[in-house]
Amino acid sequence: MLLFIPIYLIIRLVYIKKKNKSIKLINELILMFFCIYCWGVVSQTIIPNWSMGIISETGEFYFNINMSNSLAKINIIPFKTLYEQIFTNNLNVSTWKKVSVLNICANIFLFIPFGFFIHVMCKNSINTKQVIIISLITTLIIEVIQYIIGRSADIDDIILNTIGVLSGYLTTKYYIKK
Repeated sequence: MLLFIPIYLIIRLVYIKKKNKSIKLINELILMFFCIYCWGVVSQTIIPNWSMGIISETGEFYFNINMSNSLAKINIIPFKTLYEQIFTNNLNVSTWKKVSVLNICANIFLFIPFGFFIHVMCKNSINTKQVIIISLITTLIIEVIQYIIGRSADIDDIILNTIGVLSGYLTTKYYIKK
């Protein structure tokens, strides 16, 4: 993540210089934090599982990317996974309720900043319906990519992510008006 910041700054400065644009520090900071946030979301949702290291017995370097689709599932039934997580127990996981709550909260909280950034960056040029559409499209793209790279895709994630975006957007809209 720290490597991303200097790369972003170099690319952005070259772009500004090439376009001969004037800069407003606050706008540049908001854009930089938005890009950092987006990179964080990508790193948690889209980048495939990978590992690298050195095999201790042989001293050989290895780099593995796991993109198999053997364990990937698709759930297109709204609230099915949420219902299972809230009202059932998984005997294979001793802390099932904690894992379920963490999954639900993470899906909401991960996208609250997206709603904040939509409001701050678009100001009054966007309405709640457009925010919902942007959120649905963005999270649908993430879920499709997750399935393609061997992870599960779930409509409940899209619903929870959209709740997060709306929470961030409406909270920011409310507090910026005051």
